[in-house]
Amino acid sequence: MRNIVHILDIGSASLKALSAERRPQETGLHILGAALVPAEGVRRGLVQTPGLLSKKIKEVVKEVGRFSGIPFKHAYVVFGSPALGFQKVRSRVAISQASGEVSPYDVDRVLAQARPSSRELQNRGVMEFFGLNYAVDLELSLKDPVGLKGEHLEAEVLFVTSLLKPLAEAISAVEEAGVAIDDVVPAPLATARALLASRQREAGALIMDIGAETLNLAVFEENLPYSLAIFPFGGAHITNDIALGFQVPLEKAEEIKISAKLPDDSQTSKKKFQNIVEARLEDMFELVQTHLKKIGRAGLLPGGVVLSGGSAKIPGLEEFSRNALRLPAELGGCRELDSGHKLQDSLWHTALGAALLALDQETSPAFKKPSALRQKL
Repeated sequence: MRNIVHILDIGSASLKALSAERRPQETGLHILGAALVPAEGVRRGLVQTPGLLSKKIKEVVKEVGRFSGIPFKHAYVVFGSPALGFQKVRSRVAISQASGEVSPYDVDRVLAQARPSSRELQNRGVMEFFGLNYAVDLELSLKDPVGLKGEHLEAEVLFVTSLLKPLAEAISAVEEAGVAIDDVVPAPLATARALLASRQREAGALIMDIGAETLNLAVFEENLPYSLAIFPFGGAHITNDIALGFQVPLEKAEEIKISAKLPDDSQTSKKKFQNIVEARLEDMFELVQTHLKKIGRAGLLPGGVVLSGGSAKIPGLEEFSRNALRLPAELGGCRELDSGHKLQDSLWHTALGAALLALDQETSPAFKKPSALRQKL
């Protein structure tokens, strides 16, 4: 039986949808169909006009179905909004067995104990959670404590959360378009799944996804998410500044931003372009550096920064990143898609990563059902 997943990535500038599968005799991701349409009804990652968004969703999923020949009736939906956040919690439980040996049941208990209460969450809900490390009687920092002996098991748990109202509005717009939701995927985790090599995830690395109106960050360490953040700031701000600075239409400004092909080739124009772009990048990277300092990882991620998103193609961005963050930097590429594939483009990284996460879940013996948060909404 074919295991096909459908992905819907709702961005501020565009909607992307794809259908994909893994084939037994092939490695990597096999794309059955994909389509992109301009977004409407979304501003800075938040749904503003649900009716307009639903109309565009119908358009993009119809286009994918036309290419793939497979009905696009349900999907994993990527959610990349400033409404996302994270919270780290420590918890402690007594080991249940008389022998003092830690069992999987104890691990489940300590994770459940860590879950914030509704009062603590305040208008937020939990989308995902990860046990970062465990300790038995305050000794060691472990990834798997099962089988150890002691009196108490402790855990540090990371919860990925979202404001309930913005998430509910996005879900409502998708369902109004006639698409059932398999699950909701936090955008930074999807991008990381597509781009980070196992060595980077283990050593410590930063995903920096520069969308049109949002900047998505995900820090991984020891193969687990360490933090994430989304800021209402993106490549469209640079485009707008170029349009004003050179008095050109927005479409032309977007082209200039990515190609650096200016209306004239004078040194004055080149310097002007450089100043416009670098001024906005400095603001952007200041947000990133402040976040890294806050979590104690500034200049301390050997896996470097991996750049993604439509504005990741700005000329010179890798060098700017290295200088601004004092980290190795590279433009990311999906590691489970042929390098020459037409979707091997920074615009598609998040959707591709969501497909990989969905296939990971659906081919796992412990297939994860849709989150309790989505069921509640």
